[in-house]
Amino acid sequence: MNISELSCSELASLVSSRTLHAVEIADALIDQVDKLSDANAFTGFDASSVRADAEQADRDLAAGRSKGPLHGVPIAFKDNINVKGYATTAGTAGMRHFRPQDDAPVAAKLRQAGAIAFGKNNMHELAYGATTNNALFGPSRNPFNPDHVCGGSSGGSACAVAHRMVPASIGTDTGGSVRIPAAFCGLWSYRPSPGRWPKAGIVPISSTRDTPGPIARTPSDLALLDSVIVGHSEVSKSSMIQGLRIGVPDDFFWDLADPSVFRVCSDALDRLKSMGAILEKIDARRLLDHHMASTTIIAFFEGKVTLEGFLEAHGVGNSYETVAQSVAAADVRSILLDQLKSETAVGRERYAEAVNIHRPALQEEYRRIFRDNSLDVLAFPTALIAPPLIGDDATVVLNGQEQPLFPTTIHNTDVGSNAGIPGITIPVGLTDTNLPVGLAFDAAAGADRLLLDVAICLEEQFPALKSRYL
Repeated sequence: MNISELSCSELASLVSSRTLHAVEIADALIDQVDKLSDANAFTGFDASSVRADAEQADRDLAAGRSKGPLHGVPIAFKDNINVKGYATTAGTAGMRHFRPQDDAPVAAKLRQAGAIAFGKNNMHELAYGATTNNALFGPSRNPFNPDHVCGGSSGGSACAVAHRMVPASIGTDTGGSVRIPAAFCGLWSYRPSPGRWPKAGIVPISSTRDTPGPIARTPSDLALLDSVIVGHSEVSKSSMIQGLRIGVPDDFFWDLADPSVFRVCSDALDRLKSMGAILEKIDARRLLDHHMASTTIIAFFEGKVTLEGFLEAHGVGNSYETVAQSVAAADVRSILLDQLKSETAVGRERYAEAVNIHRPALQEEYRRIFRDNSLDVLAFPTALIAPPLIGDDATVVLNGQEQPLFPTTIHNTDVGSNAGIPGITIPVGLTDTNLPVGLAFDAAAGADRLLLDVAICLEEQFPALKSRYL
């Protein structure tokens, strides 16, 4: 039995049946972390604490005390999520000494269900980026080619799961930050509808858009983790693909994709069609005006307000300006510092227009698209590009033209994120250069369970990818 290949669901079943001890799992995964330390998936990892928690889980089970459906299962956390016993650095120097007194609610719920906190994962600095080439902790390295990034901002989470160091990690997603790393590393991930998963105790960017979300190797694990967080489980519908109506928005979401990415995602749609799905080409261009008029304004305005509130509420000991000044990445530092200058800050009037006029209009347009076309999901490449090289942080060449890296990477995931709709990414294959590609599904607002049901029905068709180097 190769413990490092097992999913959360499999590990939980083996522990509950006493076929496998929690400490055996812990030891096997600790060995994997040690063996693959060059991947740089973790910013904080306490092997002795993990092992002690596993030993306690075994004692509890021997005494007839099961804590819940994740008893003895290791789960890692992105380093912007408060986990008692670890620092919450958010990947930046100004917070590296902050040690929270309590778990964030999302971490607390998982621990209450028996999960073992398995360290803190590397991330893009303060979650403002898509590479996890972190100046403080170093870059997380892609398992398919260590010269390439894992994506961001939850890159260390995807790195750890893809390297089989842990079966799942909890990241955060504001514009694509769990789905892009999962796609770049050949994994499954899920962005819940904002508010479905609690976001307290997490270093924020946007009160409107932020949500924690899981990265795992199976969609069954995504559903299991969701059921723990929301407090109930549902039986998956077994015939979701036959007759599933999939909207394919060619304009904007598909037409700009790298040809190799386009081919892999198109092949995946053909497989879905052969399984009985119905593909409908739709015009989604009306989404874009309201999206472009609100996305950056909301994130930048709320970025200052929410981070100031977090620093004060949690007694971090540094001000917003101090944290901003200490940011290592020049592009991230300029975003934060610009909010301190009257000539570059987003004003309240522009913010009010974005959040009260343009974002609701964007949400209404999504409702119209799903309603008028009788759609279950929208499908598109998770990212237009394959994982770029580490160090190519500013620009990327796409279809022969140099483009800014960050907006190009989040190009497809950011629209639904802004509207507050749920999304998943599915591992669908490799490019011509053997780098992973993800296909994204977005569902209507609140249709999280439908999305997870669809994902579970595709588990056998699209297993997590594994690098030949592992």
